[in-house]
Amino acid sequence: PSKLPTWKATFNPTSKFPTKCPTAKPTFSQTSKTPTYLPTSKPTSLPTSLTPSKMPSSVPTKIPTNCPTINPSSIPSRIPSTSPTLLPTDLPTNIPSNGPTTSNNPTLLPTNIPTFPPSVLPSGAPSIIPTAIFSKSPTLIPTVATTKFPTRIPSKTPSSTPSSNPTVLSSASPTLTPSSRPTVASSTNPTTSPSKSMTASPSSVGSQNVKVPSAYKVQVSDPSLYPKQYIYVSPTGSDTNNGLSTAAAVKTIAKAMTLAPLNGKGSTIVLADGVYRETIRPPAPATMMQTGQLVFQSASKDNSKATIRCSNSITGTSFTPLTSLSAAIQAPFAATARSKIYVADLGALGWTLPDLLRFRDDGVYEKRASGLNFLVQSSTAVAAGASLDPAKRYHAARAPNFRNVTNWKRAEHWWVADGPTAGSTTSLVDATDDTGTLLAPADIEAGNLKTIGVDLSGGYLRALDGMNSHWMWYRRIKSHDQTTGTVTIDTDSASSSCDGSTGLCTGCQPKYACGDANIDTNGKGFSPMSKYYVDNHPYLLDAAGEYYVDKTNLRLFVIPLSGVNVDASFVVELSKRRTAIDLTNTLNVTFDSLSFEMCDDTIAYANNWINANTRFITMRNLNMQLSGRGLTVIKTIAQLDTAGGLENTEHVGLIQSTVRHMDDVSIQVNQGWWSCSIDALGDLCSHAQIRRFYVGHNQFYELGFRPFGDDGTGGAVIGNEMVFENNLVRNVAHNGFQFIPGPAKQGAIQPYASSDLVVGAVLIKDNIFEWTCLLESDCGGLKHWAGDLGFRDHLLIGNVYRNIIGWSYSVQMQNLIPTSWPYYNPVDRKYWRLMLGFAFGSYFDYAPGSYHFRNIAYNVGSNCYHWTARIAQSEMYFHN
Repeated sequence: PSKLPTWKATFNPTSKFPTKCPTAKPTFSQTSKTPTYLPTSKPTSLPTSLTPSKMPSSVPTKIPTNCPTINPSSIPSRIPSTSPTLLPTDLPTNIPSNGPTTSNNPTLLPTNIPTFPPSVLPSGAPSIIPTAIFSKSPTLIPTVATTKFPTRIPSKTPSSTPSSNPTVLSSASPTLTPSSRPTVASSTNPTTSPSKSMTASPSSVGSQNVKVPSAYKVQVSDPSLYPKQYIYVSPTGSDTNNGLSTAAAVKTIAKAMTLAPLNGKGSTIVLADGVYRETIRPPAPATMMQTGQLVFQSASKDNSKATIRCSNSITGTSFTPLTSLSAAIQAPFAATARSKIYVADLGALGWTLPDLLRFRDDGVYEKRASGLNFLVQSSTAVAAGASLDPAKRYHAARAPNFRNVTNWKRAEHWWVADGPTAGSTTSLVDATDDTGTLLAPADIEAGNLKTIGVDLSGGYLRALDGMNSHWMWYRRIKSHDQTTGTVTIDTDSASSSCDGSTGLCTGCQPKYACGDANIDTNGKGFSPMSKYYVDNHPYLLDAAGEYYVDKTNLRLFVIPLSGVNVDASFVVELSKRRTAIDLTNTLNVTFDSLSFEMCDDTIAYANNWINANTRFITMRNLNMQLSGRGLTVIKTIAQLDTAGGLENTEHVGLIQSTVRHMDDVSIQVNQGWWSCSIDALGDLCSHAQIRRFYVGHNQFYELGFRPFGDDGTGGAVIGNEMVFENNLVRNVAHNGFQFIPGPAKQGAIQPYASSDLVVGAVLIKDNIFEWTCLLESDCGGLKHWAGDLGFRDHLLIGNVYRNIIGWSYSVQMQNLIPTSWPYYNPVDRKYWRLMLGFAFGSYFDYAPGSYHFRNIAYNVGSNCYHWTARIAQSEMYFHN
């Protein structure tokens, strides 16, 4: 319906929140209408028992509870009477995908199965949450609110309530598509002040028996109240200047911070357009209390022109053709590719071994694996400070070569393993080409581990499990038997050690790419139907846009991108520094309208132990890209710490920013418990010291395709008094976002009740999750996983989950293979034949304690909403 009727429910004023059932039926200001019927056409391939039937016009839809129905037939159906097509026919293609994409529109069903009738959302889709129905919001929903110290709330910050024009994308043109760079300026942002709390009477949702998170406030800075003491920085400045004007700008951000007056008024550090190659480390709390707020802001208010870059540039004059070097240097490379390869001597350019290694949290170096190097094409013609183009990223030398033809089938052009037939946690076998085989793309690259032509020992294997592609493992190859086409992974992580001063390491490195402990046998491990590729080996360097780094001899080998000449204008950026911002143990800092890129580990990082905390941090209108992770915040407590005895890591806001092209997660928020034990009463570290994060009005995309762990989730968050609203999450390898649990209180007994859980009170509101599960399956747009714990008071309202297919080669083969396949299961086969893929819209895995209200899911491979076993005794409520 193009317009929804207004109505107002009246309830028994004596009822208390939350009530089980209203004591009086709601009355309405509009004449009752007949509810919308479901389509009468039936897919002929489905059994009659699965065919929807009409609902009697005199009987309203009922919610399976003991309460009488709340919504009578006068409320129009939220499902349009016309039916949508399974997928948008005009999907935007302007998101860089690191490769050509000729088709984003999947054929969702095998050609021998009838397609469903066109259906679900017309081009003019109705609002997610009809504002005429929800004129008020619950009073207890968490808000972004004012604070007197250390920052004030903007009068123009992220919207706290749904706008009158909700962000549903039409089926003909889904447009919340990120542009090549965001252009949100602080002066135009958001229209509703966070100082206006989201308010409503409890009766507006209490009559539905929906609980809302406990009341709390998240505090962010206010652009209109940024400090008026300015310090100017420019790449052409000098650190001998005083920084008090653009003409007297200093050169480095580090120098600018030392010039901040200790008068408590705060300082705004203004960055001129250009590139800054340093890590920003704001002072400790004691100093920040004297300086006041520090704001780092682009002078142009454009978040693509002042760039903090974790890489160093290497120009064309530093490269020489490989064929001009000695036979010994040429020998590891394929003879057919040598004439295309150029070499730069990194040692002669001042690089040392530690520059090419990843620095771990425990203070030792790890040899970098593929995906931890970032090499991106630039040029002398690129404007000063302009953000790099993700489409010009080089790939580590690999076989088969990188191809991305269909957006939702990212592993389609990987090779398929032959075995081992029984599955293995240590080895993978492939002795046959895939060319011409069932389901293989016509243009798949020929080759296998038997005929590849080189011993791959020392290279790396990336493979999906052979059951349903839930896991994506990345492991160092210890040995390669070319006679059988078998590679065996390195499990020698226990004996590995590194010299922190030289970076020299022994044993398998990095540790996350070693061992078989996390290789899941439930997924059959490495087995037939495992999709895989091998990389990070010199012999595999054979295609345009590939590179290889020789860490022993400090050499960089590249084959330039197609059409790019290695001349005086040639420039590449090679990652060198781990982080761009170190937020460990600091407070009252804001970053506004800046770009951050090319960081090996994470762009913004905070690792707080015991008495250290990160507090009152606002990140607004940022472009964060081409790095391992976007934002990582960790708080660790120890057994001797008591609840309430420490300050919290808290009040962190990420607002109106773009986080894209991250190898791993966009955001990681977690709490660690160090040296904790369990006594007769339970866990001695059963309290939380991390809370109150606001993540709103952001775009997250191209995430998790080269993860540090064993799955490519777009974000991993321990939600404790958190707001996650009005975000767009798309193009993710595995789960779009995943919430993880905290501990239970000491003395709690399983199964836990909601009151036993330490962390909780999370609002997840008005987000869009789409095109997730592009590389792995058994995942969702939004996932909650809690093991044996559960969640406390997570409210999910007004979210959209769509176009989440979860395709995998092994799942598709379930529909086609004969019964002789080793893992054939007649029950699974019958079940999977009804699915387009193995993915879900909202996926709650061992995760009760949530309330799902007025969400929408469509075009999903398996179930729109999916729950697994309920362990804890927390409530769940579902009305969508």
